[in-house]
Formats: sequence, C-alpha cells, structure tokens
Amino acid sequence: MSFFIGNAFCRLCHIDVNSLLKELTISYIGLNNKGLIIKRYGSSARLPSSKVIWFNDEAIDIDSCDHKVSNYLKIYRLRYDVNAIFHAESAYIYAAVKDGLIDTIHAEATLVLGDIILTKDNDVSKYSIGEPLRPIRVIICNNEIYALGACIHEARAFIEIMDEWARVKVIANRLGGARYAITLERLRDLGSRYARAIKFGGRSVR
Repeated sequence: MSFFIGNAFCRLCHIDVNSLLKELTISYIGLNNKGLIIKRYGSSARLPSSKVIWFNDEAIDIDSCDHKVSNYLKIYRLRYDVNAIFHAESAYIYAAVKDGLIDTIHAEATLVLGDIILTKDNDVSKYSIGEPLRPIRVIICNNEIYALGACIHEARAFIEIMDEWARVKVIANRLGGARYAITLERLRDLGSRYARAIKFGGRSVR
C-alpha cells in the first residue's frame, strides 16, 4: 500500500510563519531536555509547498547551494511530503548501533517508523531519503539520526520513538535481553490507534 506520511496540514505549526517558528523552538527545547543533542542546523521546517526553509529563525531558499545545510535541502527537494526535519546525536542510538541491536529492531518501532535506513556516513543519499510514495521516516548515521515528518510534531515524535526504543533495547540487552514479546493482536491495536491519531490530528488547539 502506498501512502503519504502524516497530515498534509497541521493546525499548530502550519498556520503561518510565526506558528511554525514557535513550535520549532518548543520542539528544539523539548528534544534537548530529553538528552538529544541537536546539530547546529538540525532543527528545520517549512510551511507546506513553501520553498523557504526555516532553520530556527534563519530562512534559506530551497534551491540554495549553501553547503552547511545541503543535506537538509536535498531532503526537502526530493520529498515534498516532508515539512520538518530534526537531526540529532543520541547516546542510546549510538550504543544500539555499536552493539548491532538496530539490525533486530522490534516490530513495535518498525510499525510506526517503517523502514529504518542505516548509513555509514553523514551524506544522505537519494536511496536513504526515499520518496513520497515510499516514505522514509528515520535515517541513522552512526550516532546521528535524521527524523523526517509532515509537520514539526510528527518529526519530533519519530525521533523520540527511535531514541526511546534504543534506550529500552540497550538497557534490556544489559539485563539479559527482552523476555516478553508483544502479541500480534496487541501490535495491530497499537498500530491502528497510532494511525487514527496521526490521521485525525494530535494535540487540541485552544
């Protein structure tokens, strides 16, 4: 089945530039508070179909040749369904990759994140970026992770899910490995609830 990631319009961050920058700042602070180290230009977003990419409060045209943000611009150019990217370092993801635990990712995380792309360097390729009808949500480069979302909150959710999964996996491995596998019925229930939450919106707007 072919599908686009998440919502085409977010009521929280796609209203105007001010709302976009506000939510980008909130998510940046939230991810830092969780221990994720956001790269210098690793927090970015745009309004749907816009050619202006906002890196915090700095606006850069999508057709720019600025080498410091080239990886991000490449993703935005190839993936018109992506409106937000977070790029961060995670100690737990690094530990999981080093121990070879990412290769055996749990079905729970795969259900939400889809294909998780592992690359050996930080130069994201066209293959690792994917395409709108083959959406890639997470790209891992050693200890660094790119999370791609249709809006800021979706990209933040994906990076937090991956970091939490890696945290649980690393700790469980140190304690002898996971013992209780989730049932297929429970997995389907979780997946359907997640799909409904993404499709019909997240936080309420007051």
